[in-house]
Amino acid sequence: MKISKSLLKRGLLLVLVMALVFSSGIVVYGAGDEVVKSRMRLGEDIENLDPAHLVRGYDIALALYNKLLKYKPGSSELVNDAAEEFNVSDDGKVITFKLKEGIMFHKGYGEMTAEDVKFSFERIIDPEQNSEYAADWQTLDHVEITGKYSGKIILTEPLASLLVTTIPFTPGSIISKKAYEELGNKFATNPIGSGPYYMEKWVPEQELILGRFEDYFGQKPNIEQIELYPIGDKNISEMNFDKGDLDVTEISLDSIDRYESDSDVDVHILSTLKYGFIGFNHKYAPFDNINVRKALRYAIDVDMIINGAYSGVPKRANAMIAPGILGHWEDAPQYDVNLEKARELLEKAGYPDGFEVEMISTSNPLYMNTSQIVKENLRKIGIEVNIKLIETSAWYEYVGKESHPIMFFETFSLTLDPGYWVEWFTTDQVGKWNFLKWSNSRYDELADKAAVTMDLEKREEMYIEMQKIMDEEAAIIWITNGAKAYVSNKRVDPVFLGHYNQYRYWKIVE
Repeated sequence: MKISKSLLKRGLLLVLVMALVFSSGIVVYGAGDEVVKSRMRLGEDIENLDPAHLVRGYDIALALYNKLLKYKPGSSELVNDAAEEFNVSDDGKVITFKLKEGIMFHKGYGEMTAEDVKFSFERIIDPEQNSEYAADWQTLDHVEITGKYSGKIILTEPLASLLVTTIPFTPGSIISKKAYEELGNKFATNPIGSGPYYMEKWVPEQELILGRFEDYFGQKPNIEQIELYPIGDKNISEMNFDKGDLDVTEISLDSIDRYESDSDVDVHILSTLKYGFIGFNHKYAPFDNINVRKALRYAIDVDMIINGAYSGVPKRANAMIAPGILGHWEDAPQYDVNLEKARELLEKAGYPDGFEVEMISTSNPLYMNTSQIVKENLRKIGIEVNIKLIETSAWYEYVGKESHPIMFFETFSLTLDPGYWVEWFTTDQVGKWNFLKWSNSRYDELADKAAVTMDLEKREEMYIEMQKIMDEEAAIIWITNGAKAYVSNKRVDPVFLGHYNQYRYWKIVE
């Protein structure tokens, strides 16, 4: 693979400074007939595995689809995946590629060609698709086909995240054009890729089975099947693991000590690339009033949430971008509890006696515990919080798209590129992922400019300014970048990937 050194250095520096990349890719080689059973990521069933609209099941998608490039296992080095050749022009606007020949799609949909690459990338920027990942390809003009296996990706401007999070991840997934045209909307739950696994069986709310793709062009996994179960409650998942019904699962942070005392299992504690925050719908009173938002910032006890809901494991976050990511605001102010100041701000806002508000939560213990702590915190300044439970599957529609005066706790999984962290609060994401319904034209301007700025120092300054804007407007209350814990039996060896909050893969211990 040949890549312009200047662009590669700019793009990969973000990766090289991160200590969170434990390993990448599917490193389960040597065909065998083993079966691995695991709880689904976040315990949630799939909704849509089409890469243009994938909001859950990122780890599953990594097993189903190939990209032009991927990260080398155990490294931050980019290597060829579906591409045999990959070159970036000196100005960063033209990427030429040649596919490996003989890459087959699942379920008899034929060989991958440049036409599939063109279709996969261009449909994400198609306004009619309304893809959640259009911003990842925001400077893509078109893909030009130059041969059966070759083509050119034409950009209007260089894209700083191109080699960090666009091509190696979900937006760079290559699907079968023929399959999509045949299946239409059914493609969402009948995905056709070319990865080492295919979707063998899916029973909604019961199980998802991935089968090894015997015509996979690379080294085949030594696991024949991966069985994934949508177990929402981690305690139930732990019980299933204890009984031997699961080989690996995420566990509650307060279960770490119990499993670390068991010599028959392995515990994996990971920092995460994500943010947890308290948000509110800015379009409705009382949250359209900045003094109300500032009052909540002084009344909500972030340290109490970390100790009570996160078992005291992760560190506190005072701004959006985590340490180690370009744009981390090291000197961000920390707002400790000050009830007197909170009451003064409420009075200034016209709510001297407080108010009543709905806070949305799911039955997820992290969400419930956080909501309960917030409820008790705000009661001290006269705000009565009514917690409303909704199904996890309804969260995106209820919190993201509907409009009503609500509060909520939320976590987003992120990538190594800061552009991915900031884009979810842009005006374009209102009605999609901008659950705050917050909008700031200067923030939007900086987000667009930073995405095509290749000077790292200037780019970092822009991201810090964006966080300062959110802080000045009290747009959000940051909690933590989080932590996760997993437990596995001695039969399997989980492999974790730092992007998107640690994907999980497995290999059988030999």
